Amino acid sequence: MKLYPLLSLIAGLVCFSFASIVMFKGKENKKNRSFFLATVLTGIWTLFPFLTSLPKNNSLALTIARILYFFAAFVPTAWYYFMINLLEIEINKKKIAFFIFISLIFAPLSFTPLLVKGVSRFVPNFYPQAGKLYFLFIIFFLIVFSEIILRLYQVFKNATGYRKSQILYVCAAYTAGAVSGALHFFAVYTGKEPIPHDIFIILYPIIITYTITKYRLLDIEVLITRTGIFVSVYTLVLGLPFLFAYSFKNSLINLLGADWWIGPLVLMAFLATAGPFMYIYIQKRTEAILLREQRSYQEALKQAVVGMTRIHSLYKLINFLVDSITVNVRISHSAIYLREAKTGDFTLKDGRNLKKIQPAFLNKSDLLIDRLQKQKDPLLYEEIKRRSEENPDSEFSELEKQMRSLNASVVVACSLDDKLLGLLILGNKFSGKSYTTDDLDIFLLLASGAALAIDNALLYENMEAQVQLRTQELVEVQKQLVHAEKLATVGTLAGGVAHEINNPLTAILTNVQMLLSGDELDKESLEMIEEATKRCKTIVQKLMTFSKKPMESTMMYEINLLEIIQRTVDFLKYQLEQDNISLEVTAGKESYLVIANHDELGQVITNIVLNAKDAIKQIKKSGTVFITILEEENWVKVCIKDEGAGIPNEILNRIFDPFFTTKEVGKGLGLGLSICQSIIEKHKGKIIVESTLNKGSMFTLQLPKFKKRIQ
Repeated sequence: MKLYPLLSLIAGLVCFSFASIVMFKGKENKKNRSFFLATVLTGIWTLFPFLTSLPKNNSLALTIARILYFFAAFVPTAWYYFMINLLEIEINKKKIAFFIFISLIFAPLSFTPLLVKGVSRFVPNFYPQAGKLYFLFIIFFLIVFSEIILRLYQVFKNATGYRKSQILYVCAAYTAGAVSGALHFFAVYTGKEPIPHDIFIILYPIIITYTITKYRLLDIEVLITRTGIFVSVYTLVLGLPFLFAYSFKNSLINLLGADWWIGPLVLMAFLATAGPFMYIYIQKRTEAILLREQRSYQEALKQAVVGMTRIHSLYKLINFLVDSITVNVRISHSAIYLREAKTGDFTLKDGRNLKKIQPAFLNKSDLLIDRLQKQKDPLLYEEIKRRSEENPDSEFSELEKQMRSLNASVVVACSLDDKLLGLLILGNKFSGKSYTTDDLDIFLLLASGAALAIDNALLYENMEAQVQLRTQELVEVQKQLVHAEKLATVGTLAGGVAHEINNPLTAILTNVQMLLSGDELDKESLEMIEEATKRCKTIVQKLMTFSKKPMESTMMYEINLLEIIQRTVDFLKYQLEQDNISLEVTAGKESYLVIANHDELGQVITNIVLNAKDAIKQIKKSGTVFITILEEENWVKVCIKDEGAGIPNEILNRIFDPFFTTKEVGKGLGLGLSICQSIIEKHKGKIIVESTLNKGSMFTLQLPKFKKRIQ
């Protein structure tokens, strides 16, 4: 058997195989049924070189040729009918009826000399001889093929994305079939066939099968390549032994005698053993080249799954997700919807290249949401649309509408523990290629990783919100404690303040009584009343300033630390004098600039000075508190020293602990020094204590020095 008959057999088997696959996948579909009819008829006609190579005489070969042409008469009509169904355009019943009528004329003519007058030897097979009406048969083919091309062009003009690519594949398939027919007609008239026409017929069913069934396992390039590799390898496996036997038959007979067939058989066994390994090797190498881009973005998406786990911000996460998909897969647009915890509805959170109007939210009761919750597999628009057309009254019609409103070619569910957290919406590929099974597997992996990352991000943000809430609560509690400590300090000063106010009030009362008893106003008495009243006002203002609640946002600004000390000393001086305690302030200059809050630093100094007074009164009836302010390098230091009882070493490291106090019950909250330390640390400073038992203590406040910028 030579090459032409072998290719004829392979092409016929390919046509029958793919026609059966399509019919099996959906015999209720008109597309599938019409493809089966057209491809089976084409396959029968394709078997011409193989079947006519079997008989040894012209008579039997002519009978076979006329039978094959009987079926060939219906090929153009079957092609046209299939194309109308595939393109989903309105069927012109009159035109279909006309084509059927012409086919019915040519079918019986195939058994007469008007169409096939005889056969001629075309080694190793026979070829038909054209009758007088054969040229009309060719014209019929040309008319139908032209009509098909015209219809394809009309649909192609308005098609976009996936549909446009699909039509291009259909054009490629019909072109392959047309070229095959042209080569056959050429051979009928010339007796020569420069290229075996069945090579092109092999491509026709492969491409159309892909287009009809929308295979997701492979892209069309890979499908064609695998088939080409398969045909090439097994043509070699089957063809070489025959070629070997045909070419070296006489030599084999001389060498092996009657057992000459053992040589071709051994060669066939060897090639049959090596064939699968050759096929697998060539297939892998070829697919690696064809799928380089696809494998590249699939690897990038796998890396994105790992990268998402490191992102804690929900905004950054969804931004990263849509960017990764849109850029790496090279699609027209993408979007992500997330479930709202309160309502259960899904809200559009982010997207890329959303040119069309995109719904802002999806209702949790939508059929699309219900479908994705039950079925985790991605939804493909083309598949949903096809099933909707097959069953217009089914749920697929509603699904198709919802996916179209979302501008979605693919919808992928982001689910975690059977809970739908979000949806990934993907547009068409810029390349026009369909989404493969490998793509969908990667999207499922990406969606699973995204669901876990989204859940973690939501948990993290919830934790952050809780931390912020607790922090705010702690700030409020601290403010209340600071205020409570101030009130406690006011209670400590209450006796002294009462004495301080009592003196001017006595003067006011005495002078008012004197004025009331006299007949004339005494100017000197009035001036004394005015002065005493102002003094009371000043004392009350100082007390109110000290005891007021801290502001919601404690501002810090440039202040002179010496002024704060002097004002605090003025406020405390009288009260301390009542206990025979004096205050001495030493400063080397008039200004010590720091960035601080006036009220907070005043509270710190007040608290430490009052502690110093209590420490002195424990062992003496009188004493002095020394306040020294100085600068050292980048710091301003305030040293507050007393001559009191000192602090025992065993409790020295505990004096800044909250609620720790050595005072009697009711005379302190144990918060003073703890609050002082908190305030100084807030000002990015330090508080240091040195103490010697029965000799006194010194507290040093260290604050960063303010440096003016040089203009």
